[in-house]
Amino acid sequence: MKQTPMLPALCRIAPKPEDWPVLLTELGELLKKDYDWSREVAAIKAPTLLVFGDADAVRTAHAVQFFELLGGGKKDGGWDGSGMSNARLAILPGLTHYDVFSSPALASTVTPFLDAPMAGAR
Repeated sequence: MKQTPMLPALCRIAPKPEDWPVLLTELGELLKKDYDWSREVAAIKAPTLLVFGDADAVRTAHAVQFFELLGGGKKDGGWDGSGMSNARLAILPGLTHYDVFSSPALASTVTPFLDAPMAGAR
């Protein structure tokens, strides 16, 4: 993992970069545990944008399932958008879990979502 972009990024922000092996060990233990957050995810009502790379560690089928839990992809959005949920899904081409954050495609995808007016906001 030392060859990945994660280590230099961690070294820039971590108070103790020498604890990199500890972080990897704890992440490994966490990833060994089964978890099911589907009930909690389905309860999220805030506008949500999910962004994945098409070669991400998260399979695109799982990204779609996550999107559907948020109410997205259930029906046609309609010509006026009235059938759309407040969830959005972006699968960015040619990106992985490791390089999606350094891609200009991420900013150009996320910025309009963040700039959009929120329903009920004053």
